[in-house]
Amino acid sequence: MSGVSLFTNAPALSGDMAEVIRLFLGNVPLLINEPGGDFALTHTEALQEGLRVVTVTDGARSHETRESLTGDAVVDKRLRRRQAKLGVYQVLKERTGITPPWGSLTGIRPTRLLYANLEKGLEMEAACAELRRVFDVSAEKADILRQIVTVQRELSLPRADEADIYIGIPFCVTRCAYCSFLSGEVGKGTLLRPYADALCLEIGAALRLLEDTGLRPRAFYMGGGTPTALPPELLRRVLTAAAPILAECREITVEAGRPDTIDRDKLQALLDAGVTRISVNPQTAHDETLARIGRRHTAAQTEYAYRLARDMGFDHINMDLIAGLPGENLGMFRHTLDWLGGLAPESMTVHTLSIKRSSLLHLWQAQLPDGDMVADMVRAGAAAARQMGMRPYYLYRQKYMAGNQENVGYALPGHACLYNVDMMEETANVIALGAGAASKRLFPQKGFIRRAFNVSDIRQYIDRVEEMVQRKRELFLQDHDAK
Repeated sequence: MSGVSLFTNAPALSGDMAEVIRLFLGNVPLLINEPGGDFALTHTEALQEGLRVVTVTDGARSHETRESLTGDAVVDKRLRRRQAKLGVYQVLKERTGITPPWGSLTGIRPTRLLYANLEKGLEMEAACAELRRVFDVSAEKADILRQIVTVQRELSLPRADEADIYIGIPFCVTRCAYCSFLSGEVGKGTLLRPYADALCLEIGAALRLLEDTGLRPRAFYMGGGTPTALPPELLRRVLTAAAPILAECREITVEAGRPDTIDRDKLQALLDAGVTRISVNPQTAHDETLARIGRRHTAAQTEYAYRLARDMGFDHINMDLIAGLPGENLGMFRHTLDWLGGLAPESMTVHTLSIKRSSLLHLWQAQLPDGDMVADMVRAGAAAARQMGMRPYYLYRQKYMAGNQENVGYALPGHACLYNVDMMEETANVIALGAGAASKRLFPQKGFIRRAFNVSDIRQYIDRVEEMVQRKRELFLQDHDAK
């Protein structure tokens, strides 16, 4: 398809409507208020006696809605966007005969909508039914949201005087073909020590910030990249600098994600630091797929790293899988699930492949499983989790996900990762350290969030770490309003 023309008298909403168009037509070129597309959608909105009247048509089909204005600028803005998206959704659903599993939803955190229904006083089943009615979410997806929110309600909520701590290690031994993260390959390792120096300086500043604000650490997460891409002495140095923080945390997670970076010395450094949860991420049990996506390890290496960690005393190991990898089919994915079940981790995350423009898979235009097969893979992941006694506890979505699916974390009872829930539901302050890290301060009384971003470029971060420290101090020590 060469493109779609979208004519609208509210061009500020074109991005919202484009997200819905992609649900049905993929990343098709979109012409805003310009002719030349294979077909045209026309969106008009008008105010009539306290109502916003929205009409969307493709010439043959038309959908009109009328929404009362509330007088609350924030609420009306949200409802305006929703009205435009739902109009486009209904016309394209009729035109294509396609019903996306998440209906008209395009956001990252669909659990928020279920929580919003519950906060209105609806019981769980009624809240799920309302989600289906308004957004056309499938019964299957509404049910997984129900399960997740049920598990989350059993967990301790972050307190106002708590903050999660994130440390980013933006290095990997090789770059995976599907990766769009801002990480660099270790290469000759010349940046590792200067990066650790800068990070330790920022950790020291974070300790002073915690003291000055009265915030107490809640959950710690070291991610990347691949933290275990650091050599043992630098890994131990960073964790030692963070020791006063770790001593107060309820949970301590380190992504030891790449099996080819895990050895006894690094695992011992994690144990000595009090790490309570690690990830050993295979992505797949098939060596030919691992080679295809640029992960230079084998399934046997994953097993070795997992068993080594278990033998050394780690009692919470998470493993990540990806549904929809190039060249794989449903039988191969089920084999991976059976293999992982034999290892018996405490938690598992089933990701759906997302092809970002900055990833190598996008550049290669790889042959990928179709959407229906990916949906079956995601269902197989849920069934395998149930068989292992795990429950879904967090979920998020991304753009360009195969089959319009989702990423779901599963865990045995008592093993849900607090940090993952806090991040997905945006319920905790976050003090984030390292290149590309994003700190977050909640203002619950005012109903908004402020953020402070560290620069993503590794060299820039090393040179400007003092500036990153100051950004966080301004975020957490200065008063902010909603303007």
